Amino acid sequence: MRKLKMSCADTSPLISERMDHSLPLMKRLRVGIHLAMCEVCRYYENQLKVLRKLAQHLGREEGTTEARLSPQARDKIQKRLDNGI
Repeated sequence: MRKLKMSCADTSPLISERMDHSLPLMKRLRVGIHLAMCEVCRYYENQLKVLRKLAQHLGREEGTTEARLSPQARDKIQKRLDNGI
């Protein structure tokens, strides 16, 4: 049973990850057990779901008017990425 026990710090990244990818069986079990016992992590999961739905809704709303960066802004961002800043 010890192998199935997880802390909230261990669980929270997996809650987010499982929204995007399928987790291996053991991780799914560990997250499920933790969520069954932890109200705080269930609340966190629900908040992530709400944020995800809002982001998807906003993405659909803004899909018709595509925002674009100016060439100067793109160059500035690229230079910072290249320099590790």
